Amino acid sequence: MLNDILNLIISLRNHFIYFAISISFPSIILYILEIITILRHKQFKNPFYTLILTRAITNVIYTLDSYYCYRLPVLFGNFLYPFYNKLPNFILNLQYFLTSYSLTADFLGTIFILLNRLTAITMGINYKIFWKKMVKYSCLLILGLPMIFFIQMFTVNSFLYKEQTNDNNTIISFYITSEFNPFYVQINVILSILFMFICFFINIATLILYKKHCKLTLTIKSTQQINSERKEYKLLLYAIFTFFGHAIMALNQVLFYFVSNTNDMKIIGASYTQYPWTMDVGSVLIPSWLLFWASDNFRFQLIKDFCPKFLLKQLFKENQTSIVTPIIIIIHLFI
Repeated sequence: MLNDILNLIISLRNHFIYFAISISFPSIILYILEIITILRHKQFKNPFYTLILTRAITNVIYTLDSYYCYRLPVLFGNFLYPFYNKLPNFILNLQYFLTSYSLTADFLGTIFILLNRLTAITMGINYKIFWKKMVKYSCLLILGLPMIFFIQMFTVNSFLYKEQTNDNNTIISFYITSEFNPFYVQINVILSILFMFICFFINIATLILYKKHCKLTLTIKSTQQINSERKEYKLLLYAIFTFFGHAIMALNQVLFYFVSNTNDMKIIGASYTQYPWTMDVGSVLIPSWLLFWASDNFRFQLIKDFCPKFLLKQLFKENQTSIVTPIIIIIHLFI
């Protein structure tokens, strides 16, 4: 019974890849537009959006790397093998480096984003001063520390394995030679577990302190104060829910490590068919769409920059009876 289920899952490998592409492709496009929006506008030149930008870049790198090293070789191995077979060794090693590098950078970025939201509650007026000084060091740590961990991956020899399936399709797999230090496989698991524990405690502390903060500020507030608190609350939710997305990625690393050690090729094969879409959910789907939801100003600016004006005006005309103040604000941007 179990073997039948595993065989069925393995047989659906390409379908899972196409499903992953269907959710990752629009998310990557949105993420890239969000990156451009942050870079283009001064209003988003602040520590929080700088941290988001840094993590967004590594998220996109991680997903694009999975196309290079897994999805395209599996789906189009017949066409790509002659090209891949001519690639120099360091290009083959690039997929191992980018996978580990971007994953660790994602984890560090999430930790700093959560710390940013925690200090927004606890530090008051000192919050902006503190992060104005710390954001550069945070970004350097996010981008630099994984480089120190995994740069050694470029020193080993890699080779391609050409697998021929029953339907005469070619699947390309990447492998590394035996001199590769197995510690670099284990370190991903260790970092994933540390990431989940650190973020869990930061989230607990943030939620407790936020609840206390709300009790201390139960007063009559102006519309501006209400809007400001609503914005901060949504950004807090963004930080917490994107952690859950990256926790899925971390759990995947732990799961695949233990599954690989079973040496049961059917279990390993069935597990890896789930790898693309589960990682896409955490790396690009949740962060990109949650960011689009979390900040009204950011969403309006992105729409203003990239949506055709004639389409916006048509949409506003059709929905003017159901969409209120936010639409009025956007319309004014185009008049």
